[in-house]
Amino acid sequence: MRILEVAMEIALPPELLEAVFNRYGVRPTRDVAMSTSVGGIGPLLRERLIAQAEEGIEVVGVTLLYQTTWIQSWFEWGQLHLEKRDAAPYLREMLKDTGIDFTLTLYDGAVVTVHVWQADYGKARVYFLDALPITQVVYPSEEDAPHKHPHPNTWADDIRHRQSWLIGRGSLALAKTLGFAPDLIVQSETPTLFAHHRLIQDEFQHDPFFDKVRYVFNDHTPMEYAHPIWSRKTLSALKIDASTYVAPAGTNDHGDVDLTRLLVATCEGVFGVSKKHGQVMRAMPSLKDYAGKIESITNGVHAGIWQAPEYKNALTLSDADLLKLKKSKKDELLDWVWRHYGLWHTWKEQVADKGVVLWTRRITGYKRIDLLGQLCKDPSLKRQFLDTNLVLLVGGRIHQHDDQAQTMVYNLLDLISLDPMLQERIVLLDNFNVWMAPHLFQGADAAIMLADDGREASATGFMKAQVNGGLILATDDGAILESVVFQGREQVGQSANGFEVSYFHGHPRVDGLLKTFKQLHQVLLDPAQHAAMVRSALAQESQVSVHRTVKEMLVFYNQILSTPSLQISSK
Repeated sequence: MRILEVAMEIALPPELLEAVFNRYGVRPTRDVAMSTSVGGIGPLLRERLIAQAEEGIEVVGVTLLYQTTWIQSWFEWGQLHLEKRDAAPYLREMLKDTGIDFTLTLYDGAVVTVHVWQADYGKARVYFLDALPITQVVYPSEEDAPHKHPHPNTWADDIRHRQSWLIGRGSLALAKTLGFAPDLIVQSETPTLFAHHRLIQDEFQHDPFFDKVRYVFNDHTPMEYAHPIWSRKTLSALKIDASTYVAPAGTNDHGDVDLTRLLVATCEGVFGVSKKHGQVMRAMPSLKDYAGKIESITNGVHAGIWQAPEYKNALTLSDADLLKLKKSKKDELLDWVWRHYGLWHTWKEQVADKGVVLWTRRITGYKRIDLLGQLCKDPSLKRQFLDTNLVLLVGGRIHQHDDQAQTMVYNLLDLISLDPMLQERIVLLDNFNVWMAPHLFQGADAAIMLADDGREASATGFMKAQVNGGLILATDDGAILESVVFQGREQVGQSANGFEVSYFHGHPRVDGLLKTFKQLHQVLLDPAQHAAMVRSALAQESQVSVHRTVKEMLVFYNQILSTPSLQISSK
């Protein structure tokens, strides 16, 4: 089986990141790590590629090589600093130069030259397409427009379209150049729609090289921004063949096209990334009539990347030795945080006896970091939090155009900067990235995963905590309910490994979050209960493993390959 995975971002493998660090140091490594893993999909695709190759699949990934990426820093006086930094100059020194150049005609007739770089992901190969100025920045917005550009919004839309065309049609051009005729092309999220050869009116649309290809659409978020609706005028300008598109029944057809619906209609296979996400997709008004076509395959993580080696046989340890191991890894984490984030000289001694909780997620409204701001602002809630004897390590990526996220962080920074007690107990990790993240997950006692109901597709951060015996404080969304057993909701034969932040009209509340802090605090005071919950977390390794994900994908893919390929159709 030959698979071509196409994605706007694929995180770099640990070996390559370490090579960048050994040559250039911390700051450049953090920056290049950010350029390939802005959201959760980057690490997910990296590990899926590695695991597919380990399962004997011939798999190739294609993504873009971005010249720059946005990073953020926090200052103790309550200031958020966003900055765009170079990434590609370092990566061009570390990636393999394939010597491949090809020209690609864009939708407007412009011709660009694309240079191809390569990296090994275990036994898999990933190719990076380098075509400045299209690849100038990852996930461009109007903030990235040239200085004094008269129409920055139009500029940003155009660059995003060109990046989508480049990753899509560029993947097809590269496959032909390599002589790699895939059985399946897997498109992750809607920006990759141009990788579907039959959907675009150009030289690839009827190319016999791709006659036998089946397509799989892999959605990663139910958020509206990930499911764009374009006018027929836009589709015509981008040469998208939507001639057979039919609007959902019962809607007013104004001629606009829902791109997710178009992909679901024209791909042989479709899956969401958790059981609940599959349900959410099937219930979307634009997808209801395709519900029978939408499957779910839950994401997983690669233990070889995320799990501390000491945990490999941790379930064979006595309770005392297991908790001793947890304590030693936490001590290592506190020392690492103290050194890397320049905290005052007594900080790690001050917090040595405290539980450590990660809140490291992409920072955006529906992931509800605003609850932490509410907790810090209310004197009663703040005192109750301080009484739990917990330390929070908070980090995540902010998009340069997400004003809501920036406001939430500004408010939180203001509160912390004025309160020495909060400064000790809430540490903001600037430029949180995939290179540094394993240190955090391997040493933390627990991790937080919040989202408004139905808004989280999967989440994998909690999985990275579980393979290291970390407990989970979470809402019941995404893949949480598949491996997290909440205290008080255990079924026969189950042991708890997490604490539920309950929903109120579909939203988590600060009092629910505070309740889980108190529950965690009590467990950390009880060695027998703590050890039992750590064991329950570690026992989830097979469920949260990316190898389980890949095995389910293989079954799904073989079913697809046993059926005829689709022509473009609306049903």
